[in-house]
Amino acid sequence: MTQPNGERLTLISTFRFDCRPGLSCFTHCCRDVNIVLTPGDVFRLKRRLGLPSYEFLEKYTITLISRLSGLPVVLLKMREDADKQCPFVTPEGCAVYADRPWACRMYPLDYDTDLDSYRIIADPSKCRGLQEGKEWYIEDWLEEQGALRPSPIDRMYNEATKRLEFPRDRITNPEVARMYFLAAYDLDNFRRFVLETRFLKIFDIPANLVKRIKTDDMELARLAALWLKFGFSDKNALPLRDEIFDQSVR
Repeated sequence: MTQPNGERLTLISTFRFDCRPGLSCFTHCCRDVNIVLTPGDVFRLKRRLGLPSYEFLEKYTITLISRLSGLPVVLLKMREDADKQCPFVTPEGCAVYADRPWACRMYPLDYDTDLDSYRIIADPSKCRGLQEGKEWYIEDWLEEQGALRPSPIDRMYNEATKRLEFPRDRITNPEVARMYFLAAYDLDNFRRFVLETRFLKIFDIPANLVKRIKTDDMELARLAALWLKFGFSDKNALPLRDEIFDQSVR
């Protein structure tokens, strides 16, 4: 059965939920809400909308700095109207449903990484969907929504930062935070950074990969994640050119 709001749940816990047009609360949960966007969310949404990353970020997001990590946190910008609705909500529902953010896929659940558990965050007095539809195992619900595992993009960026322990390793250098934002969220400008600065004179990137990143966003994201991993924790993540390596060991 559906558990009370706030109770810790596991993958084998069950809850009842269905969200659909016709419910009196349909799309109300998409108003005046903080939706954190992962690098994978930005990757999918900017491609869905046919926008370069910097234009998507400027138009649809705001960026804060996490007090815990010192790294940028990207939030979806709500409309500047009375309801403060999500910019992608229509009367029929979500206009980008197939590419909706991770947080939207999780709803009405939230995941606590420290406790490795889930909880229902929707208010049962307002969310009619908690009384609708079939009963789900949490694992089955997450699988259905594409939220049981991080996206390939997010797995790459998680790997890049997994050795950092916050707040011990909190980033205090604004330039490091800026470069993280560039590599994790602003891939189109990261491409320019790779191709138009000394990046390729420092790192020994194969010519065929350099060619691919000019048009292949997934390859570009993979390179960006490896660059972050190199900077944060693993100097073997990317090979240095011989002359740069020789200078570094002198």
